[in-house]
Amino acid sequence: MEQIEEAVRCALDPSSAQDIKTQATQYCERVKASPDGWQVCLELFTTTPQRAPEARLFALQVVETMIASAGARGDANGAAPKLEVVRKTLLEFVSSQYSGAVYHSELPFIKNTLAHTFSIMMLATYPSQWPTFVKDMVLLAGLPATSGPLTDDSASATSSAAINPSLVDFLLRVLSSLDEVMINPTVPRSTEETARNTEIKDAMRVEDVSRMAHAWLAILVHMSSAHPDLAQTTLRLVGTYVSWIDIGLIVNQPFMKILFGLLKTPTLRCQACHCLAEIVGKGMRAMDKLYLLQFLDIIGVMKQLDVDDIEFAEEAGKLANITGVELLGIWSDKETATPDARVAASGMLEELIPLILSFLAHEYDEVSSSVFPAITEILSMFKRLQRESTALSASQQEFLSRLLPNLVEKLKYGEDYSWPNPNDTSTADVDASLDDDDEEAIFSELRRSLRTFIDAIAVINPGLYDNVMLTTAQNVFKQCNQYGVSADNAADEISSGSGRLGWVRAELGIYLAQAYGDRLVSTKNLRFGSAKHGQTNGTHSDNRSASNPSTESFAELLSMMIQSGIIECSHPSIAPLYFENLVRFSGYFDVYRDAVTPVLKSLLGATGVRHPQSSVRPRIWYLLRRFIEQHLTMGLTVYSSDFISAVSDMLSISANPSSIQGSYGVFDSQLYLFEACGIMLAPADLDDSTRTTLLQYLFSPLFSGAQALMNTKSAEQILQEPASLLQIHHYMLAIGAIISGFPNIRVDSKTTSAGAPHQLSTNTVQVFLKAADMCIAILEVLRTSQLVREAARATLSRMLSVLGTEALPYLPRLIDSLVSNCAVEELLDLLGLIGLVVFKFKPYVAPTASKLLLPVISKVYGFLDKVAQEGATGTDEAVLLQDLRKAYLTLIGAIFNADLDSVFLDPQNAQHLVLIFQPIATQLAVDHTNAQCQRLAFNVIFKAIQAWIVDPLGYHTLATLTPAAIAALNNDAKTGAKNPDRQMLRQAAARALGVDLASDSAKAARDQFKQFAMKTVAPACFETPTRPQFQMADAQSSLVVSEIASVLQILLVAGMPAIAQGDGSAAAEMAAPQLLSVPIGGDLGHNHFASYLSTSLLPSMGCPENMAVEFVQALSTLGQKQFKKYFVAFLTSSG
Repeated sequence: MEQIEEAVRCALDPSSAQDIKTQATQYCERVKASPDGWQVCLELFTTTPQRAPEARLFALQVVETMIASAGARGDANGAAPKLEVVRKTLLEFVSSQYSGAVYHSELPFIKNTLAHTFSIMMLATYPSQWPTFVKDMVLLAGLPATSGPLTDDSASATSSAAINPSLVDFLLRVLSSLDEVMINPTVPRSTEETARNTEIKDAMRVEDVSRMAHAWLAILVHMSSAHPDLAQTTLRLVGTYVSWIDIGLIVNQPFMKILFGLLKTPTLRCQACHCLAEIVGKGMRAMDKLYLLQFLDIIGVMKQLDVDDIEFAEEAGKLANITGVELLGIWSDKETATPDARVAASGMLEELIPLILSFLAHEYDEVSSSVFPAITEILSMFKRLQRESTALSASQQEFLSRLLPNLVEKLKYGEDYSWPNPNDTSTADVDASLDDDDEEAIFSELRRSLRTFIDAIAVINPGLYDNVMLTTAQNVFKQCNQYGVSADNAADEISSGSGRLGWVRAELGIYLAQAYGDRLVSTKNLRFGSAKHGQTNGTHSDNRSASNPSTESFAELLSMMIQSGIIECSHPSIAPLYFENLVRFSGYFDVYRDAVTPVLKSLLGATGVRHPQSSVRPRIWYLLRRFIEQHLTMGLTVYSSDFISAVSDMLSISANPSSIQGSYGVFDSQLYLFEACGIMLAPADLDDSTRTTLLQYLFSPLFSGAQALMNTKSAEQILQEPASLLQIHHYMLAIGAIISGFPNIRVDSKTTSAGAPHQLSTNTVQVFLKAADMCIAILEVLRTSQLVREAARATLSRMLSVLGTEALPYLPRLIDSLVSNCAVEELLDLLGLIGLVVFKFKPYVAPTASKLLLPVISKVYGFLDKVAQEGATGTDEAVLLQDLRKAYLTLIGAIFNADLDSVFLDPQNAQHLVLIFQPIATQLAVDHTNAQCQRLAFNVIFKAIQAWIVDPLGYHTLATLTPAAIAALNNDAKTGAKNPDRQMLRQAAARALGVDLASDSAKAARDQFKQFAMKTVAPACFETPTRPQFQMADAQSSLVVSEIASVLQILLVAGMPAIAQGDGSAAAEMAAPQLLSVPIGGDLGHNHFASYLSTSLLPSMGCPENMAVEFVQALSTLGQKQFKKYFVAFLTSSG
């Protein structure tokens, strides 16, 4: 035993040497696995004087391991004699050691572990080997072990002196553990264990459950005063066990008498109430449940409760809640409940409703939320009656009329709500800050629940909903308009005679307006009319046409909110909600156009973008940007100068290096202001000289700030100073944000020039190009900084969207600087940007794309080759590289879909054509770890074959066609009509690039690819799906097989004599869908690919000649879906 104790000590001692800890752990494991280890450990646990607690805990774990090895029923491995030894030894130990002072000094985790040992012993031995388990444990504690019905004399069968409190405590621990291992539904169990537990419960129901009930009653009668902790545990156990024992053992005169009495005992009433709720909630048939509730007179009991503290009020609320839910269950059970029973349940529910409403109206939210499930069920019942066209009774309507105001009132913040001080940037009390966040989250969840109830009432009784919601909000705005709002006081200042609203009720008014509007939106009833004339400051006009009364009432409510002056309150809860309403329901301003100006002034005022609370301002900045974006066409242009002047002092940039990780602090929100300035300057009706002046006013401090840093410090100095790098980063992003305010230019791929409804003036373009020059120049000097690369990529991508082809010349310099130093994450973003540019600016982006192709591809393969040689450093890098493969293949696919395949045939790229596609076919296409990349790889190969073998002169688009487009092209083919702009786009791209598709150099590159397709791609089509790792049944793998089938079919088309031996003009007579969908039929004797498959490739892979010929016939005659099925069967049979 000494060795075991020492080994446990060494294994757990953090100061032990690692080799000693390893040896000690191994020794402990050997003890646990040895046949007689449990005996030594049993002795170690029970010996006196006691050993170290850690050693005794380990000893119990070894004993439990032996018990577990006995199997679910304790009869495996000849365990019965061992279990008997354990039973006797532990019973003797408990009887001799735990009956006195030793129990009080025993550590709680030892008590709990020993109780757990007893509980699993019971599962292994009851009732076959230890049928007296319950009786033995009860008698051990000095409690009556009698069974049978409880009577008034049951508790008096024993005296308080005979009961041992220590052993009662241990008994309760054992029963609690027994519930955990046998009954608790959250504990996973095997089928055998579940069946065993059911048998045990059935055996316990014969007599032992009755014994437990007698013991529980004795504890409550004799120990409630002297040992309330034991009484609390007993009540909890009764509530737990009542779910599966005979209800009559608990619901009887003796037990209910003591239970109802404990409802008046301050120390026990909460647990007694909880126990009563568990009794009421026990699963029973409807008629039995009604009898139970009537027997208990549960509503009468609740009416007598003195609910004078929060904890007890919450438990009483839960009792009222479960009672209501059960009564509703009886009422809705039309199958088993008699009509009289349903009427009785309805009557009891009406009697209960005032109690439910009183708990709902409680000042503490914990109490209010305790009755939410009952309210949910009641409202569901009302909606069900409504669906059945059954009118609500007068009492039910009365309930709704009392419920809704209560719900609305609960939407308020509590007057004692501790609003966090947003200007306090101290981090001293982090826990307090977290508590504030938790409190706000809890209240937000409460509001969501209340809104659900309120919306349900809107469905049941729309008139009541409109009346209460509108009247409450209108009264708030009227009082605010008359008396004002206090930002410092939560409560209304009625007693002082000023009549001012507290911020709590003011916020409620704004919130109700939002809730009412949201309801109209969700029911698709928010349809503001159109404005004609005469609307001023949100006043009503007879010349407008509102579509329905609810929208009209809501519009009037918003007008009252605007006119109330409520926005003058500086409390941080007011402004964000106020302006969010006006942004969310922007259609209001389509009717009340003249309200735009006063709202804009409020946004720019002291409680708007200049709000005194620093945490509020960023949200207002965002809402300002949204507001002007929504209403730019409503004459805001005249305010451009005033607008920029109003916000100019808030555009000063001060970088905070401590915020580099994750976000950039207040600057993230400052970008909304910069973008808002850009939006204000974008309208075409703004005088161009004014726009230019204001743009220069905005850009000047950004240009000068960046230039000052670049001129006064060397690149090496800047790169060593996080503050300087971040400042430059912010300058560049601010420039991009201003430009983002201008609309994106539209590019028409059918013409050779960009066109857009709003063309930028020459002056504006020059200002933007100057910004682009500066950003590119900074990037080229500071390209090793990730921050600078990030800002340059973001800013130049915005310029591309706004300037269009004017910005394309900057793209090669941008990509060159980014590629040379970028990490994998940056390369992912870069590939996405290039793909977007290729799609948006086809075909005239072809020269730029050609210059970028090799550097970008080299960077991608550089990363992939490095990992192939050294391996990924971790899971994160492995995931990033998978994303890189996907992004790379997506870019290559985007080039083909944009009909820019000629960039590969540019002389500087053509010589590398096979080298570019070799890894795609031999690595990415066969990489079984990523089926999505495999699919993309074969799709890219399909496009390449179509472009350079089947249609080398560019008569057809390579873009993936929709069914509608295919139908249109088929129709054109039948009628002889042509769409030269669409079909000749590839030729236009080649011309823009200066590539002659019919030249010898282009033909030579295509011939190399043709050989590559035959010798490398075709074998890959069979090697990939036949690898052991390829999961044919997987959904993603099925898509890969579809792409492979398409590649084989397009290769067969490529093998047709007219294609393989022609000059490329044969494709001109083919409809585009013919390139995408075979069968081609015809004589295969002269089809080069068919011959290669049947006589060379397939036989070399071990395929019999007859199967190879059959495969080629299927390839040439079956449609795409049919061939895929055949291909799968072919692979399966040959595999």
